[in-house]
Amino acid sequence: MIKEIEKIEEIIEYYAGERNPKEQENLVAMLREIQEVEGYIPKEAQEKAAEKIGIKTTVLSCIIQRYPSLKGENYGHEIVLCSGARCGCKGGPEIIDAVKKELKIGKDGISANRKVHVVIRNCLKQCKTSPNMMIDGKLYSGLTVEKALEIVRKL
Repeated sequence: MIKEIEKIEEIIEYYAGERNPKEQENLVAMLREIQEVEGYIPKEAQEKAAEKIGIKTTVLSCIIQRYPSLKGENYGHEIVLCSGARCGCKGGPEIIDAVKKELKIGKDGISANRKVHVVIRNCLKQCKTSPNMMIDGKLYSGLTVEKALEIVRKL
């Protein structure tokens, strides 16, 4: 639900009136401004922007997915799980599966309670201390399934 509807509409109007409103650079700038107002980019705002600019909503959804700084959901925490080779041979896949199951992660990477976003990254560049997980920018290393679940349950 959009809280600041007038501000959002003003932002959309501004970018729709730009010389090349469909260019990725303009779309990203518009999405960032909307996020500054709301804290994330609500679906309603994505739909209004897509309609006004004359693009499909899926274009904006793809941009939001490609830019880690953009949030398409109002989640409170982001968990990044490592799927790199070293983490993989030390139990990383089991940790990924356990965390996803515990939080009931959907295909969109969002937990059932809509409070956690899970991302799988090929490597967190912390191979010496694998397996690794990052929560809201804080690294957790040398994990087991049990340790990872204990940390995740505290969120």
